[in-house]
Amino acid sequence: MKKYFICLNLIIYHLVFVKIAQSQNENQELSSSQDIKRVEIRNSEMWNLTSAFNGQTYEIDVFLPRGYNPKTSRLPVIYVLDAEYNFGCVAYITSRLIKNGDIPPVIVVGIAYNTGYDEYYALRERDCTPPSKINGLHSGGVEKFVKFLSEELFPFIDKKYKTLPGNRTIVGHSIGGFFCTYSLFEHPELFSKYLIVSPSYWFSGDVIFSYEQTYASNHKELNAAVYLSTGKKESDRMIRTTQQMISVLNKRNYMGLIFKSFLPEDEHHRSIFPLAYTHGLQWLFGKENIGMMKNLNEE
Repeated sequence: MKKYFICLNLIIYHLVFVKIAQSQNENQELSSSQDIKRVEIRNSEMWNLTSAFNGQTYEIDVFLPRGYNPKTSRLPVIYVLDAEYNFGCVAYITSRLIKNGDIPPVIVVGIAYNTGYDEYYALRERDCTPPSKINGLHSGGVEKFVKFLSEELFPFIDKKYKTLPGNRTIVGHSIGGFFCTYSLFEHPELFSKYLIVSPSYWFSGDVIFSYEQTYASNHKELNAAVYLSTGKKESDRMIRTTQQMISVLNKRNYMGLIFKSFLPEDEHHRSIFPLAYTHGLQWLFGKENIGMMKNLNEE
């Protein structure tokens, strides 16, 4: 009799587990048969733009502030590199800062490649750097990328949206931060504000400092607002070169330059961006800095 009950229990357990497994399989089949929709970022639009200068098709992600109306006043534009991984972040932070009154309504334009992980890193290095014998595997396309921005992307955005062409901000992290600084010294007419996060100033043997030196030899003025941030938990070369740039800019004392640096103690290369972006926008669009930039532009 005991053996009978044991066998009966085993049969019951088996039937229960089979039923559970069948139910799970049915649920999986039901889920796979349904259309899976992608999560979308509210108040945003996406365009594809192919450059005649380098043949690259860029995904252009555009965040619009709540209540955006093209019939109302023109808005500043924030251009953000590496939109593959940060567009959701910057769209959310920007919307919250606008809602709190920390910054005025702005348009955010993210520049992405919409490609695989490895190819993305190669393309961003190509677009953000000058030719380099030291780091030359993918480098060298920066000037074509500058032409894409100035002659293709800017006109496209200015035509599609109600913008303030003279009020452009560039945001870059890592090698994108290198590009921001390269633009500051080589093409200062492109942007009025710079939010530079964890810049790779070590690239190509610290070559960025030679661009600054060349600029300084020909200019006493640098009409820009620059916010520079690197975490204290980053690599030695990141901290060293950032501190060097801070020292250089402070000693130059360029006329027209509004400059602030921020080196938080507890942030590393992959944690600093949201914090620096938040503080950077608050500072760059602060009432005092807006007034100073307006006076500089009027002069």
